[in-house]
Formats: sequence, C-alpha cells, structure tokens
Amino acid sequence: MNTTDTLIPRPSHVALQDGPAFTLAASARIVASGAAVPVAEQLAALLRTATGYGLPIAETSRPGDIALELEELPDGGREAYALTVTADGVRLTASTPAGLFNGTQTLRQLFPAAIEESTGDADAGTWVIPAVEILDAPRFGYRGLMLDVARNFLTVEEVKEQIDVMTQFKFNALHLHLTDDQGWRIEIHQPPESPSGLDYGKLTAIGGQGAVELPTALPPRGKSGFYTQQDYKDLQAYAASKNVVVIPEIDLPGHVNAALAAIPQLNPDGQAKPMSTTSEVGWSTLSADLPVTYEFVREVLGQLAAITDGPYLHIGGDEAHVTGHDDYITMVQEFVRIGAETGKTVVGWNEYAAVDLPEGSVIQYWFGDLEATVRRADATVIMSPAATTYLDQKYSPESPIGLEWVEGGPFTWAEYYNWDPAQGGLHDEQILGIEGPLWTETVRNNQQAQWLLYPRAISLAEVGWSEQEVRNAGDFRRRLGALGERLAKQGVVFQEAPDVDWSAKPADPFPAPGAPVSPEYGTIEA
Repeated sequence: MNTTDTLIPRPSHVALQDGPAFTLAASARIVASGAAVPVAEQLAALLRTATGYGLPIAETSRPGDIALELEELPDGGREAYALTVTADGVRLTASTPAGLFNGTQTLRQLFPAAIEESTGDADAGTWVIPAVEILDAPRFGYRGLMLDVARNFLTVEEVKEQIDVMTQFKFNALHLHLTDDQGWRIEIHQPPESPSGLDYGKLTAIGGQGAVELPTALPPRGKSGFYTQQDYKDLQAYAASKNVVVIPEIDLPGHVNAALAAIPQLNPDGQAKPMSTTSEVGWSTLSADLPVTYEFVREVLGQLAAITDGPYLHIGGDEAHVTGHDDYITMVQEFVRIGAETGKTVVGWNEYAAVDLPEGSVIQYWFGDLEATVRRADATVIMSPAATTYLDQKYSPESPIGLEWVEGGPFTWAEYYNWDPAQGGLHDEQILGIEGPLWTETVRNNQQAQWLLYPRAISLAEVGWSEQEVRNAGDFRRRLGALGERLAKQGVVFQEAPDVDWSAKPADPFPAPGAPVSPEYGTIEA
C-alpha cells in the first residue's frame, strides 16, 4: 500500500512525484544545525532503533541524507512544514522547531511500519519511501488531550509514554487534571508565612494518598501518588521536547474534597472532611465567606503558575452543584482575578463563563449551553463537547471499563470523527482548538488508558489538524485500519473497532482472571 495514502492526520497537500523512491542507506546522515538539532536527534534515535544505522548528525548535506532546515515558510504559521522526498534525499523545512517536529511525524509514517520495531538488524533496502511533496499546516493551533490523574494517578513515566504516543498524531497540548475530590496530585511548598497557619504539605500527605474505588474497575482501587514540583518541571521539559505544552488544572470551587480533607481551616466548622473514594461529583465546595479560601487559592495558583512554562492556568469551575449561585460568582470571579495576576491566560470549563473574564481568557466547552459560550466575544474556546470528545465513555454497553453518563452513542471512532468544532455559531477564529478528556474513574493503568484513548483520539487528531472539507469518514476508516500494524509494533493498546479492517491486532489490556500478566497491567482479580 502506498504510504502517502495512509497518513494520519491527512495533510493539507500531498502530491506523488514522478521519479524513483528514496531508500534510507546505512551511510545516510541527518543534517541539521542550530535550533533544528534537537528535532534531528529525536528523528535519528527513532530510525537507529529499527535500522541499526549510525545516522550521525551533520551540518552539510550530500545525496542520501535527510535534511531538516529552518527557513521562513510563506504561510501556514509556526507549526507548518514542507516535506520533499526524491531518490537523492529528504528535505524537511519549517519556520520553527515545532513545524520540523510535525514534519518528522509525517516522515515517520512514510516509512514502513517496521520502523517502529526495536530490531536494529533489518535487511538493506527495507527503508523505502515514495517520492512525494507535502505541504501541511494545522486547522487549529491547540490540539489537546486531558489526563485525569486525580481519580487514578499516572506516574511521570506513564505520562511520558502517553506523550510519546499522542505526539505522532500531532497533538500539541496536554491538560493535567491535578486535583479533585479523590486526590491532590501536585506538591505545594509551605510558604515562609501562612497568615491562617495552613499546612500545605498535607495536600499531598493526605490528598495524595486518595483514589477512586469502584467494584467494576480492574483492580477496584485506583493508584495514589503525587508529583513533586521537580517532577512537574521534568515532565514539562519532556513534553516541550516533543512540541507539547502542559496545562495544569486546579479544579475550583467544587471538586475540592481532597483539599477539605487535608486542610481543616478550609471548612466552615474547622473540621477536616474524610477522604472520599466514590466517583460521585458535585457535592463538595469551598466557602465564599472564609478569607482563608482566597489565601489558599492565591498560594496554590501562584506556586503552580511559577513552575508552569506554558501560558495557561486552568481553574476548573465545573459541576459546583452545592455552591450557591451568588457564592459561585463571588469565588470564581476572585479566582479568575488571582489567576490572571500570575501572568497566565486563565482557562475554565464553560460554567465559569458566568463571571466577567479578562480579555483573552479561554472557555473550555464540554456540556450545556453552547450559545452562552458563543456569546462571550472576549474569550476564545476549546471545544470538548462530551458526546464527541470525552474519551472515558464506553464504546458499547459491553465495554469492560468506561462511563455511560453521556446521552447518545455508540461512542466509537466514527462519532469522534464526524463532527465539526465550528458549530453553534462559532467560527474558526473564535476556536483555540479541540481537546479530548480522559476521565479515569475506571482506569487503572496505562494500557487501559490507551484502550479508551485509541482509536478515538486519532479521530480527534485529524479533526483538530485537517480542514473540514478534506476529511472523509470512509477514507479515514481505511487509513485507520492500515495504522493498526504500526500501533501494534509500538505496543500501543487500542480498541479493535469491528467496522475497521485492521492490519494487526492489539495486545489485550484485560487478561482473564488468573492469567499471567505483565506487572504494568496491575493486579487482575476475579
């Protein structure tokens, strides 16, 4: 099969060229200089693993090389790239390293799927890609996934594994849901002075030990843990090396029971709440009448903003069902102000659009009144409508994990592909991008997370990257099936959608009770 016809996301322009193909030889080099070198080193590392070739980094090009060059492209923005393949070599150009990184992901897919294997001893002549010209740029500048690490903790290494998979489809944003009723996952240092005597260390000492426990999950209880501030910095650095910005979320003023359990002063009666392991939502709240509420939020958001490299700070705002309307407005208005004072662009779920937002704020639409979101001309929108982006939903009632609260479905790759983010009166210029959230009430390890994510997240990747008029569900189904072999060789677990002709089968993330399993799958009980 011609690999130019199986690329995901579909590029803006692909033209096969007359002439012989390019064959990667043992003498090939990766040519780069300056800011292009880090991207070149990542490409070389990927190719070396499969080919066993040396692929040194060079500064000048000769026939047979792969050249990565930074030069201004006429249009397309910072993530655009141009890729030209001839028998004499490969030339990838972009205005920024981000564009080069995107181009290397396309180049990766042009190689045979065997490039994903760690063999290092393939026969010469295996690594052939067709002569082609590709010009490409994204429809939206923000293309994200969200990992809920509050209900089930994912380690730094697990999150890095998720980054490795998502970036091959040109996702460039990772939203971390760091706090909720069941867990607090980010270290907050004790400040030199705390007017109210708050012990911030208890947020992770107590809140970091929580997780959801459900009888339907395998195993029933989620993992606990937290990120030190250094962990968080290291994770951001890894993400940045792969063109991913990290968006941290502290959910306020609801979804806060882990904080209420850790810091007694946040409760009107001064008594710490018990930790919760249920999956219920909407039953906890901060108090608008306590001055300590604002002291606490200012300290937490201030520290998190100080260690966040990206421009965004997410303050939640959703499902505050037991917070009185006036109290909600009072608190969220102040939280928005505190967040903006850190210098970050404030993001919140669409409920927070009820308050006055600074110009440039971002509304993440997930559920409810889209028209109210559209009316906020002073904000841009991340589109995450639950029925077409929420990756925790069951594929079918028989799915062993997942949730079932969203109406509609089934929730397969097709439902996540067949929608247009420009809906409800929104136009592209008002849309920052799209995001697929993965809530983890039923997730217990990375393999289960992957099974819920893929292939649906791949649908979202094309929705966010490719223009609406070039997308076609039937064509995407064919390309998705061809991708199966590549995913299987990478060890990525994916749901084997029955209406897709898969080129390979995935590993099973749900081995039978009593069957031998790898340690990373967790304990499987009857």
